[in-house]
Amino acid sequence: MRFISSLLVMAIASSASAGYLSSSAMIDDFSGPNSAGLGFTRAEQSGALVGGGYGFLSNNAGLQYISDSPGFIAAGYTGFSLKVNGDLGTGGLFLSVMGADFNFLAFGINFGSTISNGYAWITFDQIDAEWGNDPGTIQAALNLGIGFVGIGLYTTGNAAITVDDFEFRTSAVPAPGALALLGAAGLVASRRRR
Repeated sequence: MRFISSLLVMAIASSASAGYLSSSAMIDDFSGPNSAGLGFTRAEQSGALVGGGYGFLSNNAGLQYISDSPGFIAAGYTGFSLKVNGDLGTGGLFLSVMGADFNFLAFGINFGSTISNGYAWITFDQIDAEWGNDPGTIQAALNLGIGFVGIGLYTTGNAAITVDDFEFRTSAVPAPGALALLGAAGLVASRRRR
């Protein structure tokens, strides 16, 4: 039994080192009418609503986040994560970003295509590739102390979704496999106590 426990601990540790159990910086948890984190101010556009701890996006609605220069320097992170619930229908969910003094730009990045298990996740490198920036443009700017001054999140077409926990992250949210390992570890621990 001790051998099985140690195997599970090693598996959990390796999944953590693979980046599944990682740190994040909250851009918006939708807890207030205009409140956003990290020095951003949120503006709701085209009928977007915020209430009850969620953002509501439908029929070409959008949320804009503006920060003072040099913006939020997210050099410790590698991408964006967002919790998504609802139906994109024939519409889509898109992301736009802008760096201080236009050091990097990307508009209309298809964020909805990355949705899996209720989360959308996209890396700065994927944004560079989709927009046609040189590889590593966003990360290089962040490493030089140039931050995000503008972020846009918006739907197209007949999408109707709620969103929550919009974050900078170092990796995707915990994968189902990592969660299963944590559950198995708890099972072994409970059997040992008996």
